Amino acid sequence: MKRLCVFVMLFFLVVGFSTISWAEGNLPLQGSIGVGVRLYGFFPTSDKLRGQRLDFEDGIGGEINVTYRFLKYLALEGGVGYTEFDIKNETLAVDWARVEVLPISLTLQFRWISKKPEELKWIVPYASIGGGYYFLEIDEKSELQNYWLSRGVGIDLEIDDSFFVHAGGGFDIFLTDHIALNFDAKYSWAQADIDEKRITGGTSQTLGGTMNLNGAFVGAGFKFFF
Repeated sequence: MKRLCVFVMLFFLVVGFSTISWAEGNLPLQGSIGVGVRLYGFFPTSDKLRGQRLDFEDGIGGEINVTYRFLKYLALEGGVGYTEFDIKNETLAVDWARVEVLPISLTLQFRWISKKPEELKWIVPYASIGGGYYFLEIDEKSELQNYWLSRGVGIDLEIDDSFFVHAGGGFDIFLTDHIALNFDAKYSWAQADIDEKRITGGTSQTLGGTMNLNGAFVGAGFKFFF
C-alpha cells in the first residue's frame, strides 16, 4: 500500500513538472471556484482501548472537493471523502475490525501569491486549518468473532460518529490557466466512542470506551478553476 502511494505521488510529480510551461500566468484569484478530486493515503496513529493495544493499518482513500477563493489570500474548501482501514488487536493477537470513514470537511486556506508573477507564476502554496464530521462504521473481523466464539461468547462492535479538527498545508501547480495539480497534507485529531457487546447465552454485557482516530492525510489530485 505504501509503495502504491509513493508511485502515485511520483506520477503526479512527473506529469506536473513536465507541463509547467503550459501555464500562462493568468491564475484564478479572488472570486474563483475550483472543483477537484484527490487521492490520499491515511496514516493513523495506533491507540489503546481499555488497556488493549490496537494497531491501526494505513489506508487509501479519495475525496471530491470544491474551493472558493473569496479573498486574494483566503479560500474555503469543502470536501467529501471516503477511506477505510483495518485494526489489529495486539493484546489478543487477532485481526480486530475494519473501520469505514466518510469525512465531510470545511477548511480555511491561507494562500500565497507572488508579487512578481513573472518569477513564480505557476505555483500557489497554502497553509490550512479546519474541521468537520466523521461518519463511521465498524465491522468486527472473523478472527475476533472466532476468538470469542471459541469461549462461548458472541461479539458485536459499535462506533459513534465524531467531530474532528485538522491543520496542514499544500500547493497548487498550474498546468494551464484553469487546471492545477494539487498536493495536500494535513493531520487530523478525533475521538470516537466505541462499544463492545459480549453476548453469553441470553445475557449481554456492553463495555464502552473511547478510541483516538488521529492520523495524517497525504494526497494529490487535480483541480479545475473557473
